[in-house]
Amino acid sequence: MDYDVIIIGSGPAGASTAMHLAEMAPRIAARTLVLERDTHPRHKLCGGGCVIDVETCLQNLGLDLSQVPQADAKWIHLNYHNAGFKMRMGERAFRVVRRNEFDAWLAANMVHRGIELREQTTVTDLQVESDGVVVRTNQGDFRAKIVVGADGAKGMVRKYVGPDAPTQVARVVEMYTPMESSIGLGQAEANEAVMDFDCVAQGIQGYSWCFPMKLNGRPMRNFGAYDSGINPQGKSSGSLRSVMKEYLERYGHRMEDYELQGHPIRMFLSQGVFSSPRLMLVGDAAGVDAAFGEGISPALGYGPIAAEMIRDAFESGDFSLAEYKNRVLRSSLGKSLARRTWIAKQIYRLQTPWMQSMIWRHCGAAVRWVIRNFVFNWAKPIPAPALQPASVLPEISLSTASAERSTAEQRPNTVVHPEQPVPKPHLPPVTSQTEVSQVDRLSETR
Repeated sequence: MDYDVIIIGSGPAGASTAMHLAEMAPRIAARTLVLERDTHPRHKLCGGGCVIDVETCLQNLGLDLSQVPQADAKWIHLNYHNAGFKMRMGERAFRVVRRNEFDAWLAANMVHRGIELREQTTVTDLQVESDGVVVRTNQGDFRAKIVVGADGAKGMVRKYVGPDAPTQVARVVEMYTPMESSIGLGQAEANEAVMDFDCVAQGIQGYSWCFPMKLNGRPMRNFGAYDSGINPQGKSSGSLRSVMKEYLERYGHRMEDYELQGHPIRMFLSQGVFSSPRLMLVGDAAGVDAAFGEGISPALGYGPIAAEMIRDAFESGDFSLAEYKNRVLRSSLGKSLARRTWIAKQIYRLQTPWMQSMIWRHCGAAVRWVIRNFVFNWAKPIPAPALQPASVLPEISLSTASAERSTAEQRPNTVVHPEQPVPKPHLPPVTSQTEVSQVDRLSETR
């Protein structure tokens, strides 16, 4: 089957690219196919933090984040050994969502805007030809003039775009615990978030976190640890398990009682590769925040840049996509991500205890200013007339998205059209007394 564009991956980056394409180039969007390996709602590890830029990106698409189940983190505490400072951006620090719910909601809105979504379709190979790209899958072959890789940090498309390009992958582990059993929040309240940088002095180039969240409406805590490994010359502890064990014990938990899971995050590098003829990368496949591992807003932010590049490629007939990297780097998103990579290299190379204490306990006002002005607030609102193009169908909520397809998860190769919205997630219960996942092997070689 022939298409103009095939987007591999229906997470925030893929959905944003498709929905912006529907606004900028409806004819191309009508011949766009999004491939998803799983079936929505599908499991996705992520801290779930939606900073202010997430809301701006969604508003630019005419979407309202309040339609997704969420918890508000009223304040964020940035600490070193239980002392530091707190901050927020407006009424809150950020919102916390579950990615299976958030991604299913995005996919549902994408489908309602006329984009075809084909689920349970695993890409096995790509073949770039002079006049297009053959996408080989477990459900047959597809062809497109342009293929967008929105398939994550370990996605297949990147292997064809720049197999030898410089790249760095961060490590993340996380787990969920009941809210009522968490102690030791210190100065933080139950609806506030904490980021602890104690582990930097132990060789982890990142932080541990404790976020409020909701699971099936039940208040929970999301615990995790992030290691950027941004400075290869710095000391490294090698494993996040001991850091998590110590951190959980501070809050009254035993790691053995919960399931610990891990996943990689590809960091943004200005010298990296973002495209090759007929292929382009967005979201985690291209690179996201190195300082804090924040990935949702960058994923959404790649969408309009990629959609504009696709539109211009079809108008000019030039499918080299050579200009895409320059557009990313010149954008407010690219500039923000470049600053975050620089900030991460500076903060995480200062691994002595007194240096970390100086940053988080004594320079709070300066750090707060940098975060507000150089890390976040990069997304710019689009003028109101661009928000509701005539071709866009009404936005739908997550509850509306669950109206049909109750048996979709059992059907192979589900093709989702606008009249078949993505269902509401059926979330698993909290796992206790389970074997801890083998996260030590995650991204051992960056």
